[in-house]
Amino acid sequence: MVRREFDYIRECGKVNSTSAKPVFSILLIGGAEGGKSGEEAATEWFLNKADRGNYLVLRSGGIGRQADWICDHYRDLITSSAELSIDSREAANDPKVIEYIREADALFIAGGDQNAYEDYWEGSAVEDAINFLINEKKVPVAGTSAGMAILGDYYYAPSHRGVQSSEILNDPFHHNTKDIYRSDFIKVPFLKNVITDTHLDRINKNHSETRYGRLFGLLARVVHDSNQLSVFAIGLEEGAFVAIDEKGIAKVFGNGSGKGEDAYFLKTNGIVPEQIKHNLPLVWNNNGKAVKAYKIAGTPAGSGQFDLNNWSTASGGTWEYWFTNGGNSGFKRNPIN
Repeated sequence: MVRREFDYIRECGKVNSTSAKPVFSILLIGGAEGGKSGEEAATEWFLNKADRGNYLVLRSGGIGRQADWICDHYRDLITSSAELSIDSREAANDPKVIEYIREADALFIAGGDQNAYEDYWEGSAVEDAINFLINEKKVPVAGTSAGMAILGDYYYAPSHRGVQSSEILNDPFHHNTKDIYRSDFIKVPFLKNVITDTHLDRINKNHSETRYGRLFGLLARVVHDSNQLSVFAIGLEEGAFVAIDEKGIAKVFGNGSGKGEDAYFLKTNGIVPEQIKHNLPLVWNNNGKAVKAYKIAGTPAGSGQFDLNNWSTASGGTWEYWFTNGGNSGFKRNPIN
């Protein structure tokens, strides 16, 4: 007997054709939602874009608790809530799997292992179904952690341990950077030429470094690898939620504590790295102006505005310059007065 290698569960409601008229939008999630006011406000914003339609969580590695949580807290905002775990390339081409995906009026891509998402889904019928939802049916799409990573036009999907800030800054071609890709995967409006990263502020026994330098290093690699000057990055601290509406205008939800809920929008400043070579520290200085970043601190009401159409029009936050004059020890983030 052949194993299906996918699992599906409908936690509440009945999946059927609805009268919902979803509005395309994007919700990017920093990776440690925490069930607090920022998550509540961002979730309500997202579900309202689905117009009481069918909510689907997509993941690998088995069914989780996201769909059940939606049923428990937001039952009046949805018709149904379900989870689908796809765990092989065979399953990613199964007609029943594709049917489950195409029925969705809101798609949430869970955290987990973006390398598995790439291995199982890219180049499959699942990829086509996801792009159908986003670009033809125009449903709202959300991603947290690994789910956020694969929404970028460029994405980092490590096959083993992810690179640390010090590693990529001290050697931009460190062996843990080999899984940086230009995506022929998920095509998300407003995220063209963008690479994303999450958990920027995480420090614990398993993670000894923050990821601000890693995001900067990944952006440097994208500039180098793509031979383009106009590339971008979005990085989130764990409590930040970036809500991007159908016009490409972003605002940031968070708990309002003033800590761990910042979102950063990075754009290159027209200069390639002065030094980006194997086994040498990254130098990307440009007189302290290599990359320009806009920081918005999330609040329960949703704060700030950032226009992803031009990456320049912004309010409610502050601009910074990010640069390094030599590896990890030379990495700096300076506010622009």
